[in-house]
Amino acid sequence: MTDLRYAIRQLIKNPGFTVIAMLALALGIGANTAIFSVVNAVLLRPLPYPESERLVAINQRSHSFDFESVSYPDYLDWREANRSFTDIALVRRENLNLSTEHGDTVPIQIGGARVTWNYLSIMGLVPRLGRDFSERDDQPGSAKSALISEGLWQRQFGGAPSVIGKRLIVDAVPREIIGVFPSALRFPRSTDVIIPLAEVRAEPAILRRDNHSGFSGIARLKPGVTLKQADADLDTIARDLERKYPDSNTDQRTKVGTLLEYSVGDYRHALNLLLAAVACVLLIACANVANLQLARALSRGKELAVRAALGASRWRLARQLLSESSVLAILGAGLGVLFAIWSRDAIAGLSPPNVARFHETRIDLQALIFTAAVALASSLLVGIWPAWKISTTAALTSALHETGIRGSDSRHRMRAGLVVIQVALAIVLLAGAGLTLKSFWRAQQEPLGFDPRGILTMNIALPRARYDTPEKIAAFYTQLLQRVRGLPGVTGTAIGQNVPFDDTEWDSGFHITGTPPNEHGHGPSAEISMVSPDYFRVMGMPILRGRAFGPEDVSGQPRTVIIDESLARRFFPNQNPIGQHIDDNQTNDKSAPPLTIIGVVPRTRNAPPGENNIEKLHFPEMYFSAAQVPIDQNTLLVKSSSGDPLALAEPVKREVLALDPDQPVASISMMEKNIGESLAPRRLTMALLGIFAGLALVLASVGLYGVMALGVTQRTRELGIRMALGAARRDVFKLVLGQGMALVSLGVILGLIGAFAASRALTSVLYDVGALDLPAFFLAILALGIVALIACWLPARRATRVNPIEALRTE
Repeated sequence: MTDLRYAIRQLIKNPGFTVIAMLALALGIGANTAIFSVVNAVLLRPLPYPESERLVAINQRSHSFDFESVSYPDYLDWREANRSFTDIALVRRENLNLSTEHGDTVPIQIGGARVTWNYLSIMGLVPRLGRDFSERDDQPGSAKSALISEGLWQRQFGGAPSVIGKRLIVDAVPREIIGVFPSALRFPRSTDVIIPLAEVRAEPAILRRDNHSGFSGIARLKPGVTLKQADADLDTIARDLERKYPDSNTDQRTKVGTLLEYSVGDYRHALNLLLAAVACVLLIACANVANLQLARALSRGKELAVRAALGASRWRLARQLLSESSVLAILGAGLGVLFAIWSRDAIAGLSPPNVARFHETRIDLQALIFTAAVALASSLLVGIWPAWKISTTAALTSALHETGIRGSDSRHRMRAGLVVIQVALAIVLLAGAGLTLKSFWRAQQEPLGFDPRGILTMNIALPRARYDTPEKIAAFYTQLLQRVRGLPGVTGTAIGQNVPFDDTEWDSGFHITGTPPNEHGHGPSAEISMVSPDYFRVMGMPILRGRAFGPEDVSGQPRTVIIDESLARRFFPNQNPIGQHIDDNQTNDKSAPPLTIIGVVPRTRNAPPGENNIEKLHFPEMYFSAAQVPIDQNTLLVKSSSGDPLALAEPVKREVLALDPDQPVASISMMEKNIGESLAPRRLTMALLGIFAGLALVLASVGLYGVMALGVTQRTRELGIRMALGAARRDVFKLVLGQGMALVSLGVILGLIGAFAASRALTSVLYDVGALDLPAFFLAILALGIVALIACWLPARRATRVNPIEALRTE
């Protein structure tokens, strides 16, 4: 306690040193706390289910795709034959239209899920109220039932227990509410209503073994079974199915991973990189404060020497200095926590909007324990080396016999070494920030192939119970487009399925008519979109060859297709694709006539570059006429002539309700906003790395300035003698500046080696930027060089003002 009281008094007596050291540590510790709290929320915190580490997600993979949805017949075989799981369920996220039985509420579209009856029990959850699905509820022809979320129960029904037995209209089908599932269920995301598979189990498309209709498998490992064993078990079953069903299961394998990894694994590498970046910032801050501590300890050399002469042991002296470091670390940690709390909202704003765990970031007990551990480590890093150096017998003897505050050459070399380390780490962070900035810029500049300006987007999902024929679906959308087209301020309107940046993927294999059959599992694939005739005009996509869809491309007429230029170049080289044929892959009729190619349009970018399977594989795209292949769920696109497309949202909603009072719209947005949100993961990495690189630059420059300024002070006599013997002021300036820049140069060389190694770790989060990108490295060196030059110039300039007479008189 005596040491602590004395340390506090010493820090109060030196407010400049205390504030600078405390701020440096606060920035380092605060950055680490903030990023750890994100890593903890996203990657480390267990899922809110009992024994969540035993929950796994199962998907399929093939030669073409590393990730595919699950075939329903394959799921049935897995469930029967596996020996690794207590049970397996299927789940598929769906957008559901919701209204009440008496029509006393405005219809809304909500997030829902279609699941097998055993889903909740596999997740380890029981209903908050009512009962779970039974196997009887999940059979074709069973009574229609639903489970609702705790949140929907509170919002729509005020949390009343009498909700059990009431009816909801879900996609135009009355369903009895049999239970309320707990808020802990967060998979799929934003789920408010769960309905059983029941009626879809008998659909012909679902029963096709080669149809992967959006389902994921969820299973719970048996006690004692490892993930590796379960993976091998399912792989054996998949190989057996390949032998039994070669037409559909050739090259089909399984992909098994923990549910946590399935949910957030895409962000693991980027967050680990950010954690490494803040560790570098902390090391720079600690090196900075250690240099300040040593300089201050040297100035207290006589005091420590007198203490030693009066009987203080080396450990007693070191403990005194470590006490000061500990107090600094505690103060820095406290201020760092405030910085972390302040930055939490900013990090959440940069995070992907559709990943809830990013927005659950909080400074909890685990984050505080981490902060305390970082503060303890920082106090040791900051204090142990200066304490060790200053408490040596040689240092104390020297202090008793020297009248100045000159330090030994070894101490100067150690301080210089710390500066070199700071500069090297700063270069690593600056180069990494430059690479991610260039990657983000390249991703933004990648041609879209369409013009997103002024386009309002909204999702419409027609319930199959009411729109049960292609004719009804086509009629609704035809009338809607006519009504919306007549609204003031609308210059064009269209519908599309799988439009750019709508967070969906729809691909299908295809075969050019008249060419040899594709080898199963190894044929070409393309993105599939169903669009209305005005789609290309609304999207600003020119018709490069042929024509757009017209009145002749309707149901009952020969089916047509429009392809993008990448498909034309690859499969119809040196020939005109117009009039060529592609087998119709959007029908179950094996004898259907082929599609006729009527147009070629530009290739569009439908997702962030390199972000999903289709973008990575550079799939071409095929467009079908929405009138010939009606789809119940579409994105409505409205081109606005005004500056604010959102102003059209309410008039468009009124037109939808005028056609069908029970039909809601959802996900109202703008195409430009959708594109911006799709880049959120890259923006988060770029912004935070940039901030950390800026902190590193400031801290490294402060450290360099401190060492140079202390060096000038310690060399006052030497500089005075040089000037007394005739040295010009510019020579003294060059001497001091040159020594500082020599340290910077050495740090830059070491930093470039580290930056090259770090850039290879960044490869997975970069787009169209190589690991050795010379412009990014050059800008990092330039930024550091300018700041370092200023940090060295100021002490060098001060050295030229040394008065030789005063310097010699002081000695």
